[in-house]
Amino acid sequence: GVGGAIGRAAFDLLRRGGRFCAFGMASGAFVEIPDELVQARGVTLIGGSRPTPAALRALAQAALGEAVAGRLRPLVGQTFPLECAADAHAAMERRATVGKTLLLAHAA
Repeated sequence: GVGGAIGRAAFDLLRRGGRFCAFGMASGAFVEIPDELVQARGVTLIGGSRPTPAALRALAQAALGEAVAGRLRPLVGQTFPLECAADAHAAMERRATVGKTLLLAHAA
């Protein structure tokens, strides 16, 4: 789920005929791998699709429907008081968080 240059470097380490799972863009960009290179090396790509706006809309509507029905429960890994928003952002940038990070507007 890194993407960008790191994702490309990982692809370059892959043996001929291997499998590469592309997802996410934690580095800020999707990994760019030319189709010709994938075919020439006999690599199988898994994931990495970029849905159309219509497909994204359908996925969002389905997800919202599941949320309304109470079947989605986000994993809240950590909370921060609103006045510590900078600390929350720093933790996410360090990749020191798991699940969702919530900012609390009022002390619980």
